[in-house]
Amino acid sequence: MTNNPTAPPRKKKKKTKPPSFSSIPDDVLVNILARISRSHYRSLSLVSKHFNSLLSSQDIHTARSLIGNTDARLYVRLWLPNPSSSHRHSWFTLSYRHGQLSLVPVRALSSSSSYSPDRSNSTTVAVHSDIYQIGGSNEDKRTRAVRVLDCRSHTWRFAPDIRVARKHARSYFLDDKIYVIGGSTLTSWWGEVFDLKTQTWKRLPKPLSDDDDGYVHSYDNGAVYGGRLYVFTMDNNNNNKYAYDPKEERWVKEAGFVGLEGITGPWCVIGNGIYAEHEGKYTWYDPRSGKQVMVYGLKDVYEKRAKNYRTIELINHDGKLVIVWDEWHKTQREHKGVWYKSVWCAVISLEEGLTPLGTRMRGSVEQCNVVLNRVHKSFKLTSCQSVSV
Repeated sequence: MTNNPTAPPRKKKKKTKPPSFSSIPDDVLVNILARISRSHYRSLSLVSKHFNSLLSSQDIHTARSLIGNTDARLYVRLWLPNPSSSHRHSWFTLSYRHGQLSLVPVRALSSSSSYSPDRSNSTTVAVHSDIYQIGGSNEDKRTRAVRVLDCRSHTWRFAPDIRVARKHARSYFLDDKIYVIGGSTLTSWWGEVFDLKTQTWKRLPKPLSDDDDGYVHSYDNGAVYGGRLYVFTMDNNNNNKYAYDPKEERWVKEAGFVGLEGITGPWCVIGNGIYAEHEGKYTWYDPRSGKQVMVYGLKDVYEKRAKNYRTIELINHDGKLVIVWDEWHKTQREHKGVWYKSVWCAVISLEEGLTPLGTRMRGSVEQCNVVLNRVHKSFKLTSCQSVSV
């Protein structure tokens, strides 16, 4: 009988835990997440609370900016009737869905303050990934309140109030400063400027004019062009143009921009040109030459546009021209029809070329369709801002 030697006991293998995202340093995670399209962020935020915190942090936005992976997003603010017959403001983003342009409601707008962003007659301006909402009215009373919509997290926050209550003002962004002009009953406070670095407001001086007191009183329109803020005014029944140099902090009378005085509708600056509507056609104005020429290639827009249209906005959206217009329609009823509106949007890429007759601007219609159908006739588009997120 042979004795079998006792086999040595087997060592139990230690169970290794699967790798966890929590073991990856935050700076590495931020670098990885910054390279992913923001369209996936909503799903990724559900992975964990830590992921959600990283995706809504300033670090992500900074990392995306450094590697040049920011996206342009268009925000639209509409004043719409609700079932209670009152009205309220709602924010939307312009997106592509099923090959069509569509307005997608911005949900989960949260705020820790008591100030309601649903105020009428305010002015808005895009500042990097934020939209500043300035002034406005509550029960027809002007307000000094300033609120900021963070377009990355869709949350509101406070900003320092403007010095003077305003409504129906206009605002512009130039060199990390916000310029607000008009909308006040105090003529001495014609405008004011907000420094993002110091978070302070100060008075913006009036341009000098040929009026009796030597200052501009009226204000029609303005634009940021070539590192300056331009305003167009009416003094002594004369159209005048002034340019503000932010480095020298002073106004100078501008002799250029000849021919823009007759433009009463919306316009926008894209590159070296100003885009506007003239006699039913969309045009390109080059301040360097003083010529206003038609943008070619927009046949699809003109064919789809009804006769009773009204151009609401022209927007520079990441170098592309976005046109928003509305049209009147009437329901077919036996005795009495009901009027309503539809809202259209067109996205147009632009290409400048040289011809024997000079510079020519050609547009390519990427998309053109209805984004709001059969909306109540009292609707208003109160803001349209392109931000970088």
